[in-house]
Amino acid sequence: MSASQDKSWKAREQGEEAAYVRQKEQEQLAALRSEMDSKSKQTAQTSTTAADARDRDFEGGFGGQEDLEDRYATTSGEH
Repeated sequence: MSASQDKSWKAREQGEEAAYVRQKEQEQLAALRSEMDSKSKQTAQTSTTAADARDRDFEGGFGGQEDLEDRYATTSGEH
């Protein structure tokens, strides 16, 4: 086998290997994208439901105090 045949064989093998690796990477990326899409859909549904339940649970404030309960929400205001 001459040196020129050896170089072309090596280049062809490296090209085939690179194509195989790229195909596997694309398959992995597609799997990760579909997994992320399904998780984001589930998270969006869960967070909306949790926010609705939290809003109905108590009378909240504003300015970062949305999660504090209003202890005097049912009084007549003379506390």
